[in-house]
Amino acid sequence: MVVDDSVSLLFSASHWPSIHIQKENENEDCDIEAKIRKICFDLNLPSLMEQAAVMGSVGSVAILVQAIENELVIEIKRTCFLEPTFSLLDPRKLVHVREQYIVDADGLKKAGFGDFPDGNYWFTRDFTESETVWYDPIPVEFSKEKNLALVRDEARSNQHGLGVVPIVWIKNLPAADPNAPDGKCTFNAGIDAMIDADYLLSQTVRGLRYSSDPTMVLSVDEYQLSNGLNASLTKDASHAIALPQGSDAKLLEINGTGAAAALNMWQALRSLSLEAMHGNRAHGDRVSAAQSGRAMELMCLGLTWLVGRLRRSYGDCGLISVIKLISLITQKFPDLEIAGHNYGSLQTKNISLVWPAWFEPTFGDMQTIANAVQSAKSSGVVSMDTAVRMMKPATHIQHVAEEIKKILNDNDFSQR
Repeated sequence: MVVDDSVSLLFSASHWPSIHIQKENENEDCDIEAKIRKICFDLNLPSLMEQAAVMGSVGSVAILVQAIENELVIEIKRTCFLEPTFSLLDPRKLVHVREQYIVDADGLKKAGFGDFPDGNYWFTRDFTESETVWYDPIPVEFSKEKNLALVRDEARSNQHGLGVVPIVWIKNLPAADPNAPDGKCTFNAGIDAMIDADYLLSQTVRGLRYSSDPTMVLSVDEYQLSNGLNASLTKDASHAIALPQGSDAKLLEINGTGAAAALNMWQALRSLSLEAMHGNRAHGDRVSAAQSGRAMELMCLGLTWLVGRLRRSYGDCGLISVIKLISLITQKFPDLEIAGHNYGSLQTKNISLVWPAWFEPTFGDMQTIANAVQSAKSSGVVSMDTAVRMMKPATHIQHVAEEIKKILNDNDFSQR
């Protein structure tokens, strides 16, 4: 639940960041920005980044970007099958990645590797700064030392010459060891508490089912019992217990106080785990009226703090790196097609992300922002550029410079 809530605030439809690219004169490059924005949606990059954030919540995720048959292809990789090697001088730079996992003979045949005897095989592939190396599958029963004798598959191996490994390695959250290949798991802090909560809830359900079908106790003569009172008695909800004459008859049942206490304890464990994971502990049924965007942000303060850290991991270190890798591939292969279109060589040096507000502003919020901006602009304490940027959360404009031009044109037209 915490992963789904955090990812929805990270890469959902209303939280996709605006991509800004500046020229050397610090002006916005609107043409390149429009191309990059179209490439992102043609490649369905928002959905891919959302899936990568969910998959990488356990610690890390990798995104493979490569050109296959003159077409750009993006693939998400689970890091449990990857072995990365980082540069000693720059721990953030990949120099080599080995992909290796076990497949069966039928899987190799479906993948086009040909017929192999029945059994399991190691699939191995290396990604370097200059080439992608495929190896012939080897049987699993081979010892680890025999992996040194991997046979290169020349037919599938290719030279890309990018100068970088075509993989973007994303660490989920900052870990204790900055040089570790994996980051911190999003939900690690709440696992123990939720295990206790699940066990407690299962026992509570068991007690409620027992109280719904109590055991009946009857009073009968002793001679009516076979073998006297020493007979084996079945004591469950579907059998009655027979007692000698004169004994009391009752229903063995439990009250609901234990179940209520267990549910209160479960709520406490749930709140504790959500607090440890920085999840959303606000209840929507307790809100009696529409809240402003700022009020919603304060209600979900822990969740916004978590998503703010994820924005650095999957935005600054993830999405920007993917866009830079795409532009590098287009520079190496200018005739490359992206979703059926050719964009030529893309130059994306100074690229940055502008994230939207955590929650959509209400009409009252927009009126408050407009009044504040108008007051600041009329008193001369802010420029036109700053005023437009202050109104950006409410107007969702893409380019500030183009918006200023439109405002000046409208003013000239109204004066005429």
